[in-house]
Amino acid sequence: MCKSGFLLINKPKGISSAACVALLKEKVGRKTKVGHAGTLDVPAFGLLILLVGKMTRASSYVMELPKKYITTIKLGEQTDTDDASGRVIGTAEWRHIKESDIDSTLLSFLGHRLQVPPNVSAVSVKGSRAYELVRANKKVLLQPKAVFIQSIKRISPITEEGKFIMEVVCSKGTYIRSLARDLGSKLASLAHVAFLERTEIGSFKLQDALSLDFIKQLSNEAAKEMIIPPQEMLKNFCTCEANETEEDRLLNGQELTNIPGIKWWGIIEPSKAFVVKGYRTISFCNIRWLNGGCAIKPDTNIVL
Repeated sequence: MCKSGFLLINKPKGISSAACVALLKEKVGRKTKVGHAGTLDVPAFGLLILLVGKMTRASSYVMELPKKYITTIKLGEQTDTDDASGRVIGTAEWRHIKESDIDSTLLSFLGHRLQVPPNVSAVSVKGSRAYELVRANKKVLLQPKAVFIQSIKRISPITEEGKFIMEVVCSKGTYIRSLARDLGSKLASLAHVAFLERTEIGSFKLQDALSLDFIKQLSNEAAKEMIIPPQEMLKNFCTCEANETEEDRLLNGQELTNIPGIKWWGIIEPSKAFVVKGYRTISFCNIRWLNGGCAIKPDTNIVL
């Protein structure tokens, strides 16, 4: 039986996140659950977290971790996919744009905002994916979704070709392609993503990820040995340690009002994910605020 945990994958361009899942599933056994914690577009490079075994039950919590992207923006052109993989459907003058214009405009994207996803995306529309409707030449009108931009900044000059590099730290559900599209509009021009790489998810970094070619060369048993234990995920979350009595209560789905001491605070707020580590379980809990304190109740228990 394959142990539960996760792997950090360096996804190359031209391969879907689902294909990465399928490859790992072949290595660990088809009876073992494997899933990703946040998809990465086919034309994009970068960090992908694959969850294995019981750890797949924590997918919604891992997806809450902030993501960092490095992207090259091309000014003056719009494509039907909002990235370089699509067909150019519009051009506009861009040489009036100064680097200071970009910097000041990027500030307007910070914080909570509503963002309309690209039409060519995996957003569900009445049971179908938006990209499927576009390919069938059907009209798509997507509703804006709430996202959070923690930081966004230009990190290179504008080239003669009208390109510059941007760094973005954002919440789940954020489309960098939509940011590029909206930035072009705010600058009285057009824009799309020419290059996209995800470099961080929470505390995990791209330089620590395994390449798909490396995984392909591993034997099935060697691939299983590469799986990272679930406990290594916990540094991202507000985490406390439970004694046996507290652990038993959580395993039975009961609430705790006397919260054990916090072991570490993690990088996202406790209201999004609060974790209790027991002797044999990890409990992802919902938190309820009380007068003078709080209570936690398990949403997902993972028996180690």
